[in-house]
Amino acid sequence: MEQAGATHNGWLPEQWYPLIESRRLRRKPLGVQRLGERMVLWRDASGVAVALRDRCPHRGVALSGGAVRGHRIECPYHGFQFDASGQCQLMPCEGAEAKIPSGMTVPGYRVQEAHGLVWVYWGEQAEALPEIPWFEEVRDRRGGASTSRSWPINFVRTVESNFDLHHTPFVHGSVLPGLGTRLDPYHVEVKGCHIETWGELRKPGAIKGLSFRMEFKMPCVTLIQLTRKVVFVVADCPIDEHSTWRWARYYVDTVPVPGIRQALSWLLLQVDWAILQFPQDLKVMETQEPKLPDLHVDRFVSADAGTAAYLKLRRKLWAEAEERRRASPKGSGSSLRQVS
Repeated sequence: MEQAGATHNGWLPEQWYPLIESRRLRRKPLGVQRLGERMVLWRDASGVAVALRDRCPHRGVALSGGAVRGHRIECPYHGFQFDASGQCQLMPCEGAEAKIPSGMTVPGYRVQEAHGLVWVYWGEQAEALPEIPWFEEVRDRRGGASTSRSWPINFVRTVESNFDLHHTPFVHGSVLPGLGTRLDPYHVEVKGCHIETWGELRKPGAIKGLSFRMEFKMPCVTLIQLTRKVVFVVADCPIDEHSTWRWARYYVDTVPVPGIRQALSWLLLQVDWAILQFPQDLKVMETQEPKLPDLHVDRFVSADAGTAAYLKLRRKLWAEAEERRRASPKGSGSSLRQVS
């Protein structure tokens, strides 16, 4: 299979990114824009998730407008059929016995399903792929509520906002009054591709405040815990240079009854997305310049240590990916272009 999503396309390579919720993917082809490319997702006759570039090599039509025929997807224009590897298996206009041209293929993507999501591996095929990033404490957790939506902010700006807790009393003060403004204590720890922060947001002079813990795993998964009873997981994927697909699942464990826990989780999700994130967070974030952050542009203070650690780690991974690309026999003379 010709591999789509080569490293030179500009997104941080050799990583897993979430594409869509598994429950949304059925037999009918589904077209999505992710990582700057149009993809068609579908399930074959065995229920296995497949992802190909959403373009028929014959006349350039979107395959997502077609239909699934057993283990193949059929182009809506001329009925050409392609298997899960992207190889053309039938050209009706030429007859069933016709020889298929070698170039009649669709580039494909390596996908897996895990944690209720369909994931794509972005980069060249590798013998040993990394684990899909996730957190053990929510791996088998039940009773949560989840949703997803497009977020009209650059991927890096979107992810780095998860590290920013000290905006809360200013951006969300009208809904969450009485929160302190002092981030103290605040700790940041980096282990490999894993960043963990923890501390308290409190009023100056107060002994106690709002405690929190945040974990992040490259390239895009964040766990945020407020007190010991409220946890939510966020997974982000670039749509293009200017927007991000965001999925989130919320857990509220304040009541031992499963049905009530799920109802409270759903209620928190609605409040956060409908009242806090889109009307308030987005209104502020849309004014940020530059749209793509850089360690030498934003002026950080100690409370931004988590954000700074994330950007520093991204730059490190970019440098390592560029070095591997140059050392590879397939490497070209061009450098990776950082757009995410």
